[in-house]
Amino acid sequence: MRTREVRAFPLTDLQVRAADNATGQLQFRGRAIVYDSLSEDMGGWRERIVPGAATRTLGQAPDVRFLINHDPNLLLARTAAGTATLAEDENGVMVEADMADVSYARDLAVSLERGDITQMSFGFWVTADGWAGNTHEVFGIDLDGGDVSVVTYPAFAATSAELRSAAARHTGQESAPEPEAVTRALAEVRAGKVLSASNRQLVADAHEALGALLEAADRSAPGPQAYPHERARHRLRELELLAQL
Repeated sequence: MRTREVRAFPLTDLQVRAADNATGQLQFRGRAIVYDSLSEDMGGWRERIVPGAATRTLGQAPDVRFLINHDPNLLLARTAAGTATLAEDENGVMVEADMADVSYARDLAVSLERGDITQMSFGFWVTADGWAGNTHEVFGIDLDGGDVSVVTYPAFAATSAELRSAAARHTGQESAPEPEAVTRALAEVRAGKVLSASNRQLVADAHEALGALLEAADRSAPGPQAYPHERARHRLRELELLAQL
């Protein structure tokens, strides 16, 4: 069974323009994948997508959707429909799309032009990888059935449990709590159930992990790529309250 991965990059080479003033159709151009760029710290390790990682998958005409925030209900274009194309160069993968003539596409164009949305993300599967020290190197990816998305709140890097576990073994560190497990624990509390001992420990571990995240974020320089502190603080406070139950 394949495990889907999600990564985010700053949005570069952005162009949004009206293809036809009569119909109001909008064309989008931007870089969805950046090669040879180290990711943020993913818990004692970083990741680099090696140039050429998408060559094979793009040669097989993958079916890739262009979305907003990875939401299938906010479909802007699709390669299988001929309304989006992906092209690789030495710097990564560009996406060009004739966006659907829908209200959310027009709203997106405004947000992009204002600079309110500044990042892209893509969903994919790793087909070839390796390690260079504490750097996870991705040599091959599969985009068929995946997506490229403009995102308002990009995940640092949504890695699979398998990859997080492999990274923890490689770096000799303990892996962070699984987000899915934390979500299940929160759902139990919201449903009026009492936290089990294991879930109580899970929340405590998540609290510790988020505390480290906030400490790191507070040390980072301010800027458009800084982690949204208020969102993290709210999440941390929620976990604190649950841990006291």
